[in-house]
Amino acid sequence: MITSTHPLNILVVEDNPSDYFLFTEYLRLTGLPIRELHHAEKLQEALEIVQDESPDLIFLDLTLPDSEGIHSFARINDQAPHISIIVLSGLSDTQVALNTIVMGAQDYLLKGEFDEKLLAKSIQYSIERKKILQKVVENYERYNTLIKATNDTIWDWDLRTNEILWNEGITNIFGFKPVDVQNTIEWHNQKIHPDDRERVLQKIDQCIHEGKEQWQEEYRYLSAAGTYRFVYDRGYILRNDQRKPYRVIGAMMDITERKKMQEELLRSQIETQKLITQITIQTQEQERREIGRELHDNINQILATAKLCVDMAMNDEDIRKELLHKSYDNISKAINEIRSLSKNLVPPSLGDIGLKEALLEMIENMTVSPELHIRIKANDQHIETLSNNKKLILYRIVQEQMNNIVKHARATHADIELKTSRKKAHLVIKDNGVGFDPRQKAKGIGLNNIVSRVEMQNGNMEIISSNGQGCVLKVDIPL
Repeated sequence: MITSTHPLNILVVEDNPSDYFLFTEYLRLTGLPIRELHHAEKLQEALEIVQDESPDLIFLDLTLPDSEGIHSFARINDQAPHISIIVLSGLSDTQVALNTIVMGAQDYLLKGEFDEKLLAKSIQYSIERKKILQKVVENYERYNTLIKATNDTIWDWDLRTNEILWNEGITNIFGFKPVDVQNTIEWHNQKIHPDDRERVLQKIDQCIHEGKEQWQEEYRYLSAAGTYRFVYDRGYILRNDQRKPYRVIGAMMDITERKKMQEELLRSQIETQKLITQITIQTQEQERREIGRELHDNINQILATAKLCVDMAMNDEDIRKELLHKSYDNISKAINEIRSLSKNLVPPSLGDIGLKEALLEMIENMTVSPELHIRIKANDQHIETLSNNKKLILYRIVQEQMNNIVKHARATHADIELKTSRKKAHLVIKDNGVGFDPRQKAKGIGLNNIVSRVEMQNGNMEIISSNGQGCVLKVDIPL
């Protein structure tokens, strides 16, 4: 038997002096520890005592001078829903007493029909039942709060009856009116997209029959508006002592917006890859044209001149020596032109000479105007600790931008600065040339090449320029 472990604070609401005296005698005989015993003859007095004293237990006579029947219980229960109430009933109002049990009373006792033993048992059981009920209410409130916080659609599927119960999510998220929601598993299954239905049902059936405890799946679910929403559904399978499944409780999360963002990101990645591929092809074609033009207009002409000199030397002994010297000079010139062309095409050996030295060599070999002064600032020692791939990326970006400056900027000064921070490599190239408006001028192949290289490294690029104000190119690449 459950016993009381602390002195009780009891309120007895009884207007009949004889009944109250008899009750207090039985209460004394129970032997239960009583800290305080309050007495009220009217309901209003009882409400005031409840407000001031917060008793552990209330004994309530339903027939009082200022209140009667169910109304007496309802008034005091509304004010003290957390306190155990035992109804004291006469034979004439037994049915009313039973109704109070339905409304929340913990027990009722018939006057003249109980003794100290029954009274003690009623007190102990009523207090414990109220504690248990209070915990159930708190857990239910906590459960509802959790459901609202997660914003999920909670479902409860009884495998024995195939009935399924829903929380408010089926209305709030999917828009179904309560009267339109059917508590059958068939109604739920019909809302799964036809292309997903077989896969989803097979998977949950497999989990149930293979003894698994959890199930999860992504699929499309029909809303009341007639459109399908993407959901992430997961369920927990309850089993009895014989491991037989009898119930599945689940939560359905609406992930439609997340799916849209994923699809948009995928489309963006595809478009970026298409752009990189297009730029790569355009760059290759441009390089082929430039190589062909260089070979045809320059190296081919030099070699043709050398061949002509050799042909003439073979037929004219008087000027043979002079012609052979000219042929030698032209061949040497062709070799130098081919070497210069190769340097522009073949990546520099950055691991051997370092990035700064490679940039200095590149600037030295560029055909630049005598009026253009180029300065390189790359004293950060951490620059040379970068991977060869990142060094090559930075080298090519400088090469592209310097070509743009030489061809288009008409600048007299250009500064190249390389440095690192804790997580990034920073490149700044600025000139005092004619500048341009980045909002109006479309990017050429050179700038597009820079953009694609920066994006491949998940870096950032910024162009600051305006007409007549030169140009600043800023590039940050993660280490």
